[in-house]
Amino acid sequence: MEFMTECEQIVMKSVWDAKKDVSLQEIMKILETSFGKQWKRQTISTFLLHLIEKGYVKSYRSGRIFYYVPIVKEDDYKKLKTDDFLDFWFEGSPSGLIASMCDNKKLSKEEKQKILDLIKSGE
Repeated sequence: MEFMTECEQIVMKSVWDAKKDVSLQEIMKILETSFGKQWKRQTISTFLLHLIEKGYVKSYRSGRIFYYVPIVKEDDYKKLKTDDFLDFWFEGSPSGLIASMCDNKKLSKEEKQKILDLIKSGE
C-alpha cells in the first residue's frame, strides 16, 4: 500500500466518515465540520486524484456529479499504520507502546481499565 500524505489522510478519513458514496461537495462539508478545513474544490480534487492513483479510492459519475468510494477499508488502513508505528517507534512491541501511553499520564483510570480488560480478553 502506497504512503498517504497527512492531507490525503484527512481527505480519506472524510470519505470513510461519510459511510456512503460521497460527492466532492459532501467531502468539502465533512472537511469543514469535522476537521476545520476550508480547502478549495481544486485542492480537494487534487488530493482525491492522488488517492485514486494510489488505489485508496475509486470514482464514478452519476449525471453531472462524481462520487467517491473507498477501496481500502478504514480498519485495514488503521492496522497497517499501527503496525508501521509499532515497528518504527517500539521495535514491534505493543507493551512498549502501552508503557509509553501510561507514562504519558494522559490515560484516565477508565482507559487504563479498558486496556487491562482488553489484555485479559486476549488471553
